[in-house]
Amino acid sequence: MKKMDALFKYWEDPNYIIIEAGQPEKIIDWLSQQTPDTWHRVVMTWNYDYEDRVLSWILQQENCDKGTAARVFDIESLGHWLGNAKLAENENHLCSIILKNWERYSTGEFRHNPQNEKMLLEKVRKHVENGLYANTPILGVAQYSGSRDAQSEFESQDGRIVVAFDHWVRTNGIEIAE
Repeated sequence: MKKMDALFKYWEDPNYIIIEAGQPEKIIDWLSQQTPDTWHRVVMTWNYDYEDRVLSWILQQENCDKGTAARVFDIESLGHWLGNAKLAENENHLCSIILKNWERYSTGEFRHNPQNEKMLLEKVRKHVENGLYANTPILGVAQYSGSRDAQSEFESQDGRIVVAFDHWVRTNGIEIAE
């Protein structure tokens, strides 16, 4: 089957959606029963146009992986946080949460495939040289790379939690033609 045909079947399956968008508290309750692998997969597929309560919850968990935090930092810091002194002072901002918790995150396994690693490192180094973010682990966050991808049956899609497409394909015995 062609991938587009499989995607249409996937989107038509009423069981592929676990939690609809616009329900952050329900998503957080559901995530509290999941593993760090699922948290990472959700972060990797999260639409950052949706509110950040879910991401904030994940980042504050004892078992949050450094790769999960690095992914959020990659997106949020380049998007608007890095170099914005007002945002840097906000201890509830996702990037501030990451810097505060970086050393206590339980493991450093998950890869996060930075969007623009070179630009991120250049910006971080510039701000560190200018005295911003001194005495923080910001350089370690920006240089982080993990050793494996997260394994989960679930991911996020436009603010909702869904069965991951690759898992759905395997479960339904569908073979995608290259």
